Amino acid sequence: MSGKREVIVMGLAAVEKWLHTCARCSSCKYLYKNYNPSCPSGEKFWFETYWASGRVWIAKAIYQKKLNFTESVLKAIYACPLCGNCAVQCNQDVNTHLLEIMEALREEAVQAGAGPLEIHKAFAESIQKEHNPYLEAHNARLNWIEKEKLPEQADIYYFVGCTSSYRQKEIAQATLSLLKKVNANFTVSPEEWCCGSPLLRTGQTEKAKTLVKHNMDDVKKRKAKKVIFSCAGCFRTFKEDYPKILNQDLGVEVLHVTEYLNELLQKGELKIINGFPHTITYHDPCHMGRHVGVYDAPRDLLKAIPSLNLIEMDRIRENAWCCGAGGGVKSGFKDWAIDIAKKRIGEAEKTKAEYLVSSCPFCHRNLDDAIKVTKSQLKMSDVTEILNSVID
Repeated sequence: MSGKREVIVMGLAAVEKWLHTCARCSSCKYLYKNYNPSCPSGEKFWFETYWASGRVWIAKAIYQKKLNFTESVLKAIYACPLCGNCAVQCNQDVNTHLLEIMEALREEAVQAGAGPLEIHKAFAESIQKEHNPYLEAHNARLNWIEKEKLPEQADIYYFVGCTSSYRQKEIAQATLSLLKKVNANFTVSPEEWCCGSPLLRTGQTEKAKTLVKHNMDDVKKRKAKKVIFSCAGCFRTFKEDYPKILNQDLGVEVLHVTEYLNELLQKGELKIINGFPHTITYHDPCHMGRHVGVYDAPRDLLKAIPSLNLIEMDRIRENAWCCGAGGGVKSGFKDWAIDIAKKRIGEAEKTKAEYLVSSCPFCHRNLDDAIKVTKSQLKMSDVTEILNSVID
């Protein structure tokens, strides 16, 4: 690994110059041109401090020591899925820094001893003990692999992630099956630890650094040239956060599995002959879409499947409504997380699709929870599951 970067400053000091550039024009609150709501938090609590403009105001006041981390301030800081829709809609110079400000504000709260929320502190304790936020046994991490012997070293390192390893195992199994079907030279490591996203999104950056170093050391140990992911959150964390935390380029290619498979498709090395005669609609994960910019790969793969009918929802790509699970909201505000997802289920139902498809196990989990609560007829699936069913 090479290519030194400048040292990254943490907390509000890192974003200080951007705390003065929000004009509070309210463009962050609505989708550009059609004025549909963009912010799950603002729409829920309907108070300025719960929109991006209000949080920038809070950040500035805290940095200037005009405001303290009270219980109500902490709620406003953490009642946000960090979806980034505000940054897309913002027409001020601060736009590309809004997510940085919100995450820096959480870092500042942790540094001050006020944050994170108690449930988020439990993440750190579970990760320290078992290397995953679910407090599942680390030695059971690969239990989803049945009698599979993989090489210790390979060109491709499939980083599974905690949610697919312990909760949405069907996504991990579908991805493993696909990699075998395309004859990929890959491995899965028993030494994989949590990517650190649950800690980073809740401001516990210092505690995440050990995970980052361990995981990259393991990638190096496996001699991998590419690291691929079926989890959008792990993907974003490796691609965007790891180089900053390690202060260097990773030295490996970082791809979502849909990007990897789409590359094979475009080269003619992936053939999809079998059909999937169903109507589906696709949900863009925030970590994969707005945060990293991957929109086309999963759609290209789905469109390549014979007889599959893809119908888009009204709000898609950079304007997509968040699933509600990110930023610690799924754990810290359980009922509200489902309420956010319910709106997305309603949008999906309007397309008359049979399947709601995504490319993130965390989106899968929360959207499926909302499907069950609303008794929707939609079937939740992952792109990898659909592909695995049609590729021999």
